[in-house]
Amino acid sequence: MKSLRLFIFSLLVSLSSIQLLLATEVQISLYGGGIYFSEINKDEYQQDLFVANQKILTWQYMDKFYAVYGIPYNSKIGGNNLTIKNKTNEVIKKVFFNIEKKIFDTQRIIVNKKYIEPDKDIIKQIKNDAKQLRKARNVWTNMDPDLDFIKPAKGATSGVFGTRRFYNGKEGNYHNGYDIAAATGTPVVAPSSGKIILTGHFFYNGKTIILDHGKGLKSLLIHLDQILVDKNQQVKKGDIIGRIGTTGKSTGPHLHWSVLMNNTYVDPELLINREIIKNLILEAS
Repeated sequence: MKSLRLFIFSLLVSLSSIQLLLATEVQISLYGGGIYFSEINKDEYQQDLFVANQKILTWQYMDKFYAVYGIPYNSKIGGNNLTIKNKTNEVIKKVFFNIEKKIFDTQRIIVNKKYIEPDKDIIKQIKNDAKQLRKARNVWTNMDPDLDFIKPAKGATSGVFGTRRFYNGKEGNYHNGYDIAAATGTPVVAPSSGKIILTGHFFYNGKTIILDHGKGLKSLLIHLDQILVDKNQQVKKGDIIGRIGTTGKSTGPHLHWSVLMNNTYVDPELLINREIIKNLILEAS
């Protein structure tokens, strides 16, 4: 009888451990461009947290706190270790997760030759563009982001995250965002609240808006026909901020929307499909 009681106690402890793991280590589509959540305590939430010297997003919902990490596109397939540290280099937490191989689509596109073989003057412009965009990417504000995103425009999906793209027969960078095709002039809205940190007309991106949602989470909205906001302007989710166009390296009117988290691109559809909310059981079923 004593052995039976000991077995039942051990089983209950094991089940409790499994439930705790499931509650604290929320995994959302663990592939390159996916998002990883790890529960932390309040004291850790109130600190600046880093992975590989890159500050990461911390997020609170009700009485729970999370470190949120965007998984780089070219991460190693299989087991990955993640070490979370504070600004004094103290290890806060070590976590392990498995990245699955995902087969991305291939897309072949014909564009103006100047985008494949830019001349000397254009190269100078490209370098200047890159400098401005890099500066905006590195902006950090302590605003708490609203992770319940909405789709930034109405229209058909014409491109998804991760697609291998060939331009005029030559492979270029992978597609780092989500494309919505619609008529020129279609309104573009803020997918979540935040602050406009950059507007401009760039060689590859065309007319561009970068919206900072807080704690390293940013939206890049490009190829616009019109920009209807100013730098440093605060916007609310759903506010009209621009209109769809076909400026820059674009073959037709559409919105390209990218999302940055810990300075790496993540799949925007994870946010607009409300997978974060569903997986954390933050809304009634």
